[in-house]
Amino acid sequence: MPIKIVNMIPNSLSGESGRDSEPNVSATFLDPSSIAASVFTLDPGNSGNAPIYISSDGGDTWVLNVLLPGGNKTNDTTLRFVGGSNVLYAGILRTDNSHLNILRTADFTAPALMTVLVDKDNDDQPYVEGGTALAGSGAGSDRVYVGENDFSALSGQTATVDFSLVAATAPPPANFVTTTRIESRATVGQDGPPTRPAVHLDGTIYALFLGWRSGTTTDVVVVRDDNWASGASSFQALLDGDGNAGVRVVTGAARVPLGTLLGTQRIGGQCAIAVDPRDSSTVYVAWADGTTGANQTIHVRRSTQRGAAGSWSGDLATIAAATNPGLAINRHGAVGFLYQQLHAVAGVNRWQTHFQFTTDGFATPATDFILADLEDNKGNYTGPNPIGDYAGLIAVGKNFYGVFCGFNTPDNANFPNNVTYQRNANFTTHVLTDGLGNPVAASIDPFFFRYDTVAASDDFYVRDWTDSPSSGDNGAEPSTHAVFYATSDVWNRRGTLPGSFPNDQPDNEDAGNGVGNIGDNWAFARIRRNAAAASGSQDVTAHFLVSKFGTGSNYVDATSGDPDVTFIGADPVVTFAAPDLGPLITPPQQWHLATIASTHLCLAVEITGPNDPYDPPSLVGNTPGWPTTDLRIINDNNKAQRNMGLSTTPARGAGMSDCYYAIAHNAAPFPRNMELSYAVAPETLRALHGAEIGVVGGETASLREQGVLRLAAMQPGENRWIGLRFPASKGDEGQLLTVNMFELSGEVVVNGFAMGARLGDMKSVIAEKLRQAKSVFTRLFAFLSLEAARELDDLTSGHIEAERHEEREFLGYLGRVAPAFEAMLRRAISAGERGDPFAIIPATGNLLAAIGTGDAGALAVAFSCLLNRIDSWLTMLRLREGDVADILQTVRWQRALYMNDERLRRLASAREVVERSEAFVRGYGRRRVTNANYPGLIREVSEGLEETARALPRLSLAEAAAALRQAEPDLRRLQKGHAEFLGLLQRSQAW
Repeated sequence: MPIKIVNMIPNSLSGESGRDSEPNVSATFLDPSSIAASVFTLDPGNSGNAPIYISSDGGDTWVLNVLLPGGNKTNDTTLRFVGGSNVLYAGILRTDNSHLNILRTADFTAPALMTVLVDKDNDDQPYVEGGTALAGSGAGSDRVYVGENDFSALSGQTATVDFSLVAATAPPPANFVTTTRIESRATVGQDGPPTRPAVHLDGTIYALFLGWRSGTTTDVVVVRDDNWASGASSFQALLDGDGNAGVRVVTGAARVPLGTLLGTQRIGGQCAIAVDPRDSSTVYVAWADGTTGANQTIHVRRSTQRGAAGSWSGDLATIAAATNPGLAINRHGAVGFLYQQLHAVAGVNRWQTHFQFTTDGFATPATDFILADLEDNKGNYTGPNPIGDYAGLIAVGKNFYGVFCGFNTPDNANFPNNVTYQRNANFTTHVLTDGLGNPVAASIDPFFFRYDTVAASDDFYVRDWTDSPSSGDNGAEPSTHAVFYATSDVWNRRGTLPGSFPNDQPDNEDAGNGVGNIGDNWAFARIRRNAAAASGSQDVTAHFLVSKFGTGSNYVDATSGDPDVTFIGADPVVTFAAPDLGPLITPPQQWHLATIASTHLCLAVEITGPNDPYDPPSLVGNTPGWPTTDLRIINDNNKAQRNMGLSTTPARGAGMSDCYYAIAHNAAPFPRNMELSYAVAPETLRALHGAEIGVVGGETASLREQGVLRLAAMQPGENRWIGLRFPASKGDEGQLLTVNMFELSGEVVVNGFAMGARLGDMKSVIAEKLRQAKSVFTRLFAFLSLEAARELDDLTSGHIEAERHEEREFLGYLGRVAPAFEAMLRRAISAGERGDPFAIIPATGNLLAAIGTGDAGALAVAFSCLLNRIDSWLTMLRLREGDVADILQTVRWQRALYMNDERLRRLASAREVVERSEAFVRGYGRRRVTNANYPGLIREVSEGLEETARALPRLSLAEAAAALRQAEPDLRRLQKGHAEFLGLLQRSQAW
């Protein structure tokens, strides 16, 4: 892809000749074409306040907006947009009193000055980063972190982070926690000037600084916090071998004394840090060290284990005679690396600004763009420090934006990848002119650059959310909605037509199950793209997947070998002509749900364009948020999912309560305490007055606007059920009353689902309940071989086919079937040790009581709740037999145990078990390995499992190993046996 470079000085300032250096840049989340930048530029109006640069066209053109207080220009300044609110934050050093200010504005395009949130004296180099919490107690809150060098520390431990967890909304000082020392060791009087934070949306906060230990040595130190720095002791998660907080990536590195010159540029302390948005375990750092200006060298290193001691790589890249490193990682995990390097041409020093791009972490030579090759000393500015102490680089979704500065001589030879000037510039005579044609001396200008790894015309996406016809996901990465699973553009229908779009949202239908066309379903997606193409057409492929309703359940697709789900035909393709932006609806993807399967499911889609693949790994065998808190749906606009289960209740209300259930599945390869947060709109809570929510087999509580459900000691692959009981409420037909559930890791949403009621007329209510009854009766017969269930199924089918949806017919129908239904359920539940965890028997009493009222609405609601209880009970029984959706997770679990359990690591076969498991996981993520390869993997590791059984005789593993051998080729039984074997190992550990 070509790279765009723009001289940012507006045409109206063509006559200026200042030192416009030390630039920084940020783009808005909702519209990445709206960009703000900070530079040492004087206010041309001499107002006593300073400007920032703003662009509304993706960096093609720039104008000034005066909104920074404290002098006609600022000293060190950085700025960030951190979330969907589009609030802009800035950290500045004022020129009128040298104070550090932390600022904010809700509208960076308005002329009003930014609000001062924090005012501090005796600080240096404020550097702003942040993120928005999507759920938890601080849902929607902007969290802002300002790294700085705070000289008020008497101990000389000057590396500091100021932060606020409610920066957007709280009045000044916006609850900022100031002067959080992140240096834990003695210094030579101060740390290096830069303290650089890096923020991941899962709440992981890193910070990098240079710990000056003597006049000639420095440590390169990384600290981390795992929960937004919200605890009593922040940034203490990384401990080094000396017991102090902060891992020393390098100890005793040579440091150039501050003020040493490289060419005419002042050096002596530069660093950068970036965290992978897909996985907060992966973090990169860059720093500069050396003994003189000439040998100062930038180093790049990486940790894939959350920065832990001993986890850091060697040098991935080294750049000699260089300064001003910048790092950023895009949504594909590609790394951008910015630096400025001094070199000599015919004995004259010049600064080359490089942007490197690597998709494999520097394993092979990175793509290297020379952005500019400019003079070190020329024209109107001849003093030290011409380009300043830092440049700027950020990732914007898949793409990269950056800013740097240098001398502005208009010469194409200085810009190997082309450049655009706004100011008057003659590239033939290499002369700048003012508005009257008078020559202007060369000086330091800021330059913006943009590298699109995917062109806007190639960037296809599926909406994660639509609030209204005028408000919806625009393909931003990450998506800005916590509820990214309820109004997304992927949906199911019971026929081949896509249905209607009330409120511009697809009309999803619950899946059907059964033999023949009864179990046939059709999946759809709406696809858009960000810009029209100049010519030609492009084909986009949609790949559909399903999982069980709830959170944490892994997805299956056509390759999974799931006996319950069959995808029919090839992945559908939609063709975009050159001018098409969409939305275009995919052809229907037919899929079939077996008789025995529940119709309560989630649906997902992954799309692939010619130049726009989805981010691997695929969702198949996975669930959003695990095996790491990867945020794979909101980070990748090529993926979308729908996790919403609704029960239709009479809009006229009824004197009974409905209920709905969802699975909470521990998708992690280790035991954990699982937390689910929920949120209910106030008007919905009023409508659902008296509703209750809880964990089946655990406590139930009254529904509130917000709450948390805690599921303690969840084993890998374990399922528990969340239940919502709610009254049938009065309201408008078509109205949705939903409870949004968020699966949390710390305070970040990694997955979720919504459940509740859809209000409808009585005909639609009765029709849904009859279809639901047919599904449940079909499952009862198929799974439990109950003849009475087949008879009830036949009777229900007759009512559906005859469209007997009148209230009198419905009352008569249930009056006839209820006694047989109750007797059948009592026999089924009393058989064996199945139990009645969903309180089915009491619910049959409610059904009989409703029949006695003669109220068809109340009867429909009571019947619905009973059917939902039965359906969830049958799913529970089915999952006890194993689940092919969990095959990949089980292999990950195996890998984790044999890597981390000291007893297992000592086994001769442990290494092979880990390597075979790792190969399976890697291949699965790219759809090169499927569940069909699972029996082969079990055979490959069988010797290791048998060695484990012999080495740990007290665990009674031999019988489990034998059962595992006998399960092949039944994938469901094989997964069950494998999980039971690993469960014995897991439960023998203390955790």
